[in-house]
Amino acid sequence: MLRIPSLKFGRVYRCGKFLFIVALFVILLMNTHNLFASFQRNELTDRRFIGLNKCPACFGTSWCRKFMNGQVTFEMWGRLRFLDFFNVKNVYFAQYGEPREGTRRVVLKRLGSNQELAEIDQKICKRATGRPRCDLIQGMYKTEFAQLNGDVRLLTPEVVEGWSDLVHCPSQRLLDRVVRRYAETKDSGSFLLKNLKDTERMQLLMTLAFNPEPLVLQSFPSDEGWPFAKYLGACGRMVAVNYVGEELWSFYNAPWEKRVDLAKQLMDIAEQLTNNDFDFALYLLDVSFDNFAVGPRDGKVIVVDAENIIVADKRLIKQSKPENYDVWYESRYEECDKEACLSFSKDILCSRVTVDHNYYAICQNLLSRFATWRGTTGGLLHDPPADLVKDGHLTALLDECTRPQKQYGRFQAAKELREYLTELTQLSNVNR
Repeated sequence: MLRIPSLKFGRVYRCGKFLFIVALFVILLMNTHNLFASFQRNELTDRRFIGLNKCPACFGTSWCRKFMNGQVTFEMWGRLRFLDFFNVKNVYFAQYGEPREGTRRVVLKRLGSNQELAEIDQKICKRATGRPRCDLIQGMYKTEFAQLNGDVRLLTPEVVEGWSDLVHCPSQRLLDRVVRRYAETKDSGSFLLKNLKDTERMQLLMTLAFNPEPLVLQSFPSDEGWPFAKYLGACGRMVAVNYVGEELWSFYNAPWEKRVDLAKQLMDIAEQLTNNDFDFALYLLDVSFDNFAVGPRDGKVIVVDAENIIVADKRLIKQSKPENYDVWYESRYEECDKEACLSFSKDILCSRVTVDHNYYAICQNLLSRFATWRGTTGGLLHDPPADLVKDGHLTALLDECTRPQKQYGRFQAAKELREYLTELTQLSNVNR
């Protein structure tokens, strides 16, 4: 009796796979002319394709010369426009070439889906004219993005608070850092907003409101040891970042020693983003296997999606002393019927000095047996060796890090877990 459904499911799966291949073949036949044309032209030199015609309602222009000179080209599959239907996030792989340095792989991002990009155009027009459609360039000059003109000296918290996760609770110190490190201007290095050109100012503010990921990468650069992809530049509505490597999900079934090393690095990232010399706490609100990647040479884990990150200024919290600011905050585990979900309060993250959110997010969504992703359960540290299963210490630490049974138990469990993973990593290196 049990075999009948599996047989039927198998037939349905094979039939569906066959129909998909046939449909794909038909699409290829219907688009043969466009297919050849796609390989012959470089669409990244097209102003409309990369959204350069929408500036200053765009993300920047620092890489436009490279795009227009044909130094940036799509890799093979990225040239096939009919595949954009499946590329909902609008993320592409490309090759970037310099005469003396050769070519290297980069990642291009539109920073949103087509629908999200269309919605931002509509919002700009509604703010400017009250209608969903307008001349976008003229409309930008009638929005709050243009109101901060050359007479405004600083970008202040009351102006941008709540625009995005990055500035859910901004301090002046954070905003000065964002402006000073803004890469889409030739005169970077000054925290004075008035030193930016009108178009640069509008581009910065639009990026801050729509998708602040480029500003996170610029404000907390990889060159200074932050665990993020390196920001390269932008042209119109296409942003270029350094290619890091394969996504973390590709290592889900890697050898145990490799997974232990990756787990240790993930816990190190949680610690670095929570406690650092700069007193900025960067809380990861979207933690999944797709949002991390692993370097092919050094095996280093990097955050590759930095859109949903709250930055809390611990110095400001200590100075302003909101209610319960010095009470340790424990994130609460909650059952969820979706993958990679987290429970948190943005306002609490912004008002406490000591918070365990990053440990909770990494343990629950990536490492522990409670982690679920693409139909799997068990997390990155699934199926440990028999001696570790018998010992039970690793499982106990992961459980306490995810669902603490003691008050402030996650803080201690996270500390011990980092130490234990370090020991396991060192042990595996000795045994090689």
